[in-house]
Amino acid sequence: MIAQPNPLPTTHAPQEGFVLIVGLVILGLLTMLALSSMRDTTMQEKMAGASRESGLAFQAAESALRDAENCITNPAAKCGFDEVTNDTHFDQDDATFPKHNDLFDATTWVAYDPPGDATVLAGVPPGGAKYIIRKANAVSAGAGGAEIGLGGYGDSEATESQAIYEITARGAGESGAGQSVLRVYYRQ
Repeated sequence: MIAQPNPLPTTHAPQEGFVLIVGLVILGLLTMLALSSMRDTTMQEKMAGASRESGLAFQAAESALRDAENCITNPAAKCGFDEVTNDTHFDQDDATFPKHNDLFDATTWVAYDPPGDATVLAGVPPGGAKYIIRKANAVSAGAGGAEIGLGGYGDSEATESQAIYEITARGAGESGAGQSVLRVYYRQ
């Protein structure tokens, strides 16, 4: 004969719900952990985007510097210092040259349109790379090669004159939130 298993004893004691409380506490902890992780991921994504914007802005500003140097050195670029046809070139004592702190304001750069076409960069909007050039005094080099006028020690006879240009370039990233302003002095 086959033995039948005994049925489980049933109790009619009230259940206290301890497992439910523990389950809810664990679920709450997991929810807080997930929310914290999402917030951290969102912050890292914003930082990566800002870093990309900054890099694009810097590359755009460097590209604008190269465009300005090409404008100065290439006669075919037609970048003469004529205030009527070119609003991005200034003489040394020109009072309309923007103040230093204004160069970091994007609205300052709206008025300037460099001659020629800017180098196209992926991720940089049209007009995201602009430059202005200020022509400084010429530097004369003496017969010994030392610079006269800049404290050089050489013969006082000037044999060669070189123009110095102050080039200021601004680059903006794709969204316009990141910007980079660079300034170089170029000797020709």
